[in-house]
Amino acid sequence: MAEQKENNPKIDHNITLAGLLVTDADQVSEKLERESSGLLKGLYVFRKKIPTGEVCICNGAEFPNAEAVDLLLYLLVRLEENDWNRELTFKSLRELVKGVYEVENIGKTRTEQVKRGLVVWKNHSFYFPKSFLWEGKLIEIYFGVIEKFKIETQGRGKPAKITIVFNEDFINICKNTQWYRRPTWKEIRKLRKEIAKRLYMLAFEYRPSERTEKWKIYISKDLKDWYRNALNSLANPKYLKPYYVLKRLKGAIEEINQKTNLRMELQQTEEGNYCITVEEIAPPGAEKVEIPFDRLSPEDKALLVAYLEAVAGEKGIENIWGFLRSMTTRQVQEWLEKAKQYFESEVQTDEETEPVEKPRLIEILREWGRKQFGGETPLFRVYFGKDKILKAYETNKRVIFVCADEILAKLILERFEDKLSELKELFGKEVEFRGEDLEK
Repeated sequence: MAEQKENNPKIDHNITLAGLLVTDADQVSEKLERESSGLLKGLYVFRKKIPTGEVCICNGAEFPNAEAVDLLLYLLVRLEENDWNRELTFKSLRELVKGVYEVENIGKTRTEQVKRGLVVWKNHSFYFPKSFLWEGKLIEIYFGVIEKFKIETQGRGKPAKITIVFNEDFINICKNTQWYRRPTWKEIRKLRKEIAKRLYMLAFEYRPSERTEKWKIYISKDLKDWYRNALNSLANPKYLKPYYVLKRLKGAIEEINQKTNLRMELQQTEEGNYCITVEEIAPPGAEKVEIPFDRLSPEDKALLVAYLEAVAGEKGIENIWGFLRSMTTRQVQEWLEKAKQYFESEVQTDEETEPVEKPRLIEILREWGRKQFGGETPLFRVYFGKDKILKAYETNKRVIFVCADEILAKLILERFEDKLSELKELFGKEVEFRGEDLEK
């Protein structure tokens, strides 16, 4: 009797990573209607085509945003390290938050985002109407991701232990699936846009074999249909014009090329369709060579740039950014020490210097703003959109941001009243918001 071959289910990323839903709004649920009848009555449902039929991605609360997705990706790594034991314990909530965000200063906002992410995944589930391939058979199955979680307070001054219990079917699927094409956590974590993350993972689904270094992602002639299904987009179909889809794709490709081990290019075929060429320039998870300057904290970067701007003429430095990025680790530290001494002894006087316009400070502020709102959300654009913060000036004592008007300046001060000390630490001096340009 011939030996029966082991059947490993081919599971696409919709099962474990279905939170990577591309959306142009904070609340995906606002774009969907609750099911009014049938098995899924009362739930928000996003239906997606798969080779065996369709999968219904369901949620009773809200669909995962970028932060919730990062949380799940990190938990999957820890589950695999823990031999897929469905109960995962962290000695403290702080340990979990630090792992997800890879930062020392976790803050209250990040902690609440992780806890909310757990709630969202507890309410997240998948229904396959006789379309799930398992052990060679198509079956009907409905399962969730997280079964429950609990946070146990150990006593005053002691860390709160957190235990997360995953759905048993979900764990069995993860454990018994060949995941040789699963991209690594480190590569995905570099990407901010949901569409870039999904496109990055889609590339590995199209890769013919592990040894293939160059391949293509083929896009169907119906761009709208491909965008909604291949990239899990929940964007309203009436807004999905070809130019819009191509614009979003180009933005995602640019981010992937800048931050990860893949290089992509959008091309048009002879038939008039589109495809994306993909090349792997380093093995998955390989660390790219980092420029020492890039490893500095935002405040040290700002300090070093400000110093070089002040002494560039004297030192004969024509290209400040080129000079910074050519430095060795030792040189960076030496020049940083010079900068600190310079501003302590020669700039920090009792008399305030004249304000100098520094456009680069706007980008530092906007990056800080993205962290406060979890990305370029509509609320982020209300406060820090490109048409909201118009100019930035710096003296030896203050950083001054000129807003679109006085109302916006007051709104920012009220909204971030308890964050002014954080901004002071970021820029190394007091921060002000004004509605009127200093040059007027």
